[in-house]
Amino acid sequence: MKSYFCWFLVLLGLAGCVDKYEHSPRLAADKAEEFASEAFVKKNYDAAYNLLADGTRRHVSPEQFRQTLTKNQSEPAPRKITATEYEPMPGEKAVYIYLEGDQGGAASNYRITMEGTAATGYKVLRFDRGSGFNLPGSERKRVPQ
Repeated sequence: MKSYFCWFLVLLGLAGCVDKYEHSPRLAADKAEEFASEAFVKKNYDAAYNLLADGTRRHVSPEQFRQTLTKNQSEPAPRKITATEYEPMPGEKAVYIYLEGDQGGAASNYRITMEGTAATGYKVLRFDRGSGFNLPGSERKRVPQ
């Protein structure tokens, strides 16, 4: 019985080690929409680059960023991009934001990983375009208005 109690205390201690961060889905979604608008709608690559997280900018030059975006934009630019859902990453200072782009009847899907918290604000850690990530997650929710 003593060994069960010891294991219980160890597990309880480990559970306390997981950091919990306060997220603001609306704030993260707003920043994701701002990035998507600059990068995919307006094609203002300099403004979009400035919205990247510091760690991302350390590994990707402005020219590499521009090349990546222009290489992957074979379809017409969407007229508007709207954040629809979010999914926090448990124990991380990050949240996934799922967006839909309106291309005049056709839709395009995006997932932008936002780094930060409600207290620090959010910057773009990475972005993906396509439909493979649009499978429902266990923590996925609608972005509050």
